[in-house]
Amino acid sequence: MYAHSFSPGSAGLRRACVLGLTALSTLAAAWEMLRLLSVKGHTPPELLMAGLFILCFAWISLSFWAAVAGFIQLALGRRLPGLRWPDAREEAAPLKRRTAVVMPIHNEDPASVFANVQATYESVAATGQLESFDFYVLSDSTRAEAWVAEELAWADLCRRVGGQGRIFYRRRSDNTGKKAGNLADFCERWGRRYDFMVVLDADSLMSGDTLVKMARLMELNPRVGILQAPPQLVGRATLFARLQQFAGRVYGPVVAAGAAAWQLGESNYWGHNAILRVAAFTEHCGLPVLPGQQPFGGHILSHDFVEAALMRRAGYTVWLVPELGGSYEQPPPHLLAYAQRDRRWCQGNLQHLRLVLAGGLHPFSRAHFLMGVMSYVASPLWLLFLATGLVAALHDGFVEPAYFPEHRTLFPVWPTFDSEGALRLMTVSLAMLLLPKAFGLALALANREHAARMGGRVRLVLSALMESVLSTLLAPVMMLFQSHFVFGTLLGYRVSWTSQQRDDQDLPWAEAARRHAVHTAVGVVLAAVAFLVSPGLLPWLSPVVAGLLLSIPLSVWTARASLGTWAARHGLFLIPEESAPPPVVARALELSERELEPVGDGLERVLKDPRAHALHLALLASSPGIDVTSLALASARRKLLEGQPEQLSANEKVAVLLDAATLEQARPRYA
Repeated sequence: MYAHSFSPGSAGLRRACVLGLTALSTLAAAWEMLRLLSVKGHTPPELLMAGLFILCFAWISLSFWAAVAGFIQLALGRRLPGLRWPDAREEAAPLKRRTAVVMPIHNEDPASVFANVQATYESVAATGQLESFDFYVLSDSTRAEAWVAEELAWADLCRRVGGQGRIFYRRRSDNTGKKAGNLADFCERWGRRYDFMVVLDADSLMSGDTLVKMARLMELNPRVGILQAPPQLVGRATLFARLQQFAGRVYGPVVAAGAAAWQLGESNYWGHNAILRVAAFTEHCGLPVLPGQQPFGGHILSHDFVEAALMRRAGYTVWLVPELGGSYEQPPPHLLAYAQRDRRWCQGNLQHLRLVLAGGLHPFSRAHFLMGVMSYVASPLWLLFLATGLVAALHDGFVEPAYFPEHRTLFPVWPTFDSEGALRLMTVSLAMLLLPKAFGLALALANREHAARMGGRVRLVLSALMESVLSTLLAPVMMLFQSHFVFGTLLGYRVSWTSQQRDDQDLPWAEAARRHAVHTAVGVVLAAVAFLVSPGLLPWLSPVVAGLLLSIPLSVWTARASLGTWAARHGLFLIPEESAPPPVVARALELSERELEPVGDGLERVLKDPRAHALHLALLASSPGIDVTSLALASARRKLLEGQPEQLSANEKVAVLLDAATLEQARPRYA
């Protein structure tokens, strides 16, 4: 039996359990915290400290009870109610609708991008359902050499797999709206040809079986607007990347299953590795341009949350489907690259504060906005909690306790701090943070074949312990990074739109020292202040202090692929996709190791290489609406025709590459 629609009562019961247990846990922790702080009466710093703790504990509690729901869901092995899954006959039938697989890119490595496109294309072809899919690489690249390299890589890919008429390449000359604008342009130009659209990132990889399953689920569930397949992290070798890949493989399923278990058809969209209903997306998910300047005004950066909210407002459901599998992406190679990506996400999520009260949104959509904000605001809240705790301890040192209360007593009241109660509260907080990891580890250990592919049960446990220690040390560094991002956004700083670093590269000591100097200094100051206020505070703060003091070497060492390779050789931080790679992952890795012919200077290549010249002009002719009437073009044309190409600026080279007439006129001189 397959459920055709989920019961509101069932959904309400699941949500009441998660939210109710979160509320009860938070109330109990709040009562205990206020009791602990009442030794000398509630001072203003202590009241502020209690308020910050309650907010942070509520966030931890929600994550914990959602993980409990995910653990139960995975342990029972049942599908979530609400989606109609195909029966055996439907599973074997050809797809009836057409799907576009689209990959927006921006100044990426063409070898990696087109390796993933080819591996995904070949995987779909192996299912026998290729006739229902087309592939689009949607470029927003601004560098001339990246642009020309993409064109050549696309042409080579089409030739290798016979993809003419099924694999398309388009570059926008106007990057308005960034990725969201890129997708909107696709929907306007080609959307009517397709029923569904699978959105990929530049590092995304998906198996053909998964794409076919997603398309079939969309066919069978006409009120579903978005289906999200959680991506598994694969493909990188640095120690930092391996830590993320391992954590995502062991703990990630519990987190994803937990979110799906209580959110059901009001889940969220992560912006990639998901399938969307094109007509509904085009009609209802157009993004507004927010009034005012960045960081809170202008184009919406984190478009995915907003598009999910608009899709739900239109009456369509949004589903997270962890059981799909076959969905992959790459992690950042080191801590600084991770932080760079986080900064952009932080500004985008904080921007959602302006949309929380937008008209007609589903309550869960508003909750997703607030949870996205809290995922970053939690860091400055914890930072303020630590600072307030030190201020409260310092304040207590100067406040004389009231030995004789207003009511009469025979003996003075000696205020004593309940250290056992404080330890109990700290233990509960740590347990709520660590138990979701234990849930994931327990499920991994229970599957003998799964554990064997992760180095065996002993190494799996050892890897989990080491990952927990390292992530604990890195957590205070990310707390300061995210606090800086939040405060910077509130002060009006804006982020630039750059491509992410995806390659494994060692991090220089000088760069790490420059970026982590403040973190190290904060660690020194925090340790000194804690010791001066009360030496007993230092052991409580030791994980935070140690992480900050070790931030420079930790950042450098975890960025090294040599250490990641050493760990893998000894069976540590292994994931099944590495020990026994799925065909699509193995094929993508094989293709990415092939070296493409270097393009060099993009304009020079187009002027001197007949094949590149003809291909570029053909693609220009298929891109209507390009405006090349600019001062940059006039200046560039003069320099080219005078034989001074080396004097062209980057903008002038792009202007020439946009103008077929100039390229035709200049080619005889450089051919």
